[in-house]
Amino acid sequence: MPITIPVAFLGGGLRFSADLVDISSTGVLLRCSQDIDLGTIGKMAIPVGHETSRVVVVAKRRLPGIGVAFEFSHMSPHDRELLRRLLMRLASTPAP
Repeated sequence: MPITIPVAFLGGGLRFSADLVDISSTGVLLRCSQDIDLGTIGKMAIPVGHETSRVVVVAKRRLPGIGVAFEFSHMSPHDRELLRRLLMRLASTPAP
């Protein structure tokens, strides 16, 4: 069974939760149906174990039928380390 990671977004007058579809060291793709303008800057909370990585993101691309791709704009060194841990955990999880 795939891992479901709920992500929270706040910005551009919107506040919503969405499921993470894909993540890399530079950004994230969320499954959502919100009508968000490209270029919108917001804050995102991504759970990592017992902690939460809080990052500033920019909406970059809409993928019809899937959601929105965001680019990481700013994160603290601690949040970068949390992201690195999440990426390592996901890389070691067997595909279904």
